[in-house]
Amino acid sequence: MKIKPYLLLLCLFFSLSTGKANALNKLIAIDGNNPIMKVLTNQENAWNKGDLDGFMAHYWKSENLQFVSKSGVKKGWQTVYDSYQKNYAAKNEMGKLQFNVLNIEQINGKNAMVTGSWKVENKSGIHQGFFTLWFKKINGNWFIVSDHTS
Repeated sequence: MKIKPYLLLLCLFFSLSTGKANALNKLIAIDGNNPIMKVLTNQENAWNKGDLDGFMAHYWKSENLQFVSKSGVKKGWQTVYDSYQKNYAAKNEMGKLQFNVLNIEQINGKNAMVTGSWKVENKSGIHQGFFTLWFKKINGNWFIVSDHTS
């Protein structure tokens, strides 16, 4: 059986393109030097001080920000901020937040996906769940552009 040259080139193209995609999509270190981990640590610290503005500073300040939870989809930074402010009106209602990052996958130089769990302990009890965050590098800084929290 004779292989046609165009089939060989097509196979080579697909193998190279698949290899490139795999090289770009890589798990990156979950440590204190990782800039995305620094964002999450800053969010934890701000939350635990009762600083909602500091917590929200790491969300993309855009009408295109998306927040998905069991109560539905919220669009826009201000909408998300207002929702947090309504649900955690006082510092003592915010309680203590703890993130547990399971993995950070670098999609390319400007996009990453983070999965993990969260736990808030406040006066009404312990609340916990999971999250998937899409981080995007904008003007040299990492921001959450989409948050799916359950």
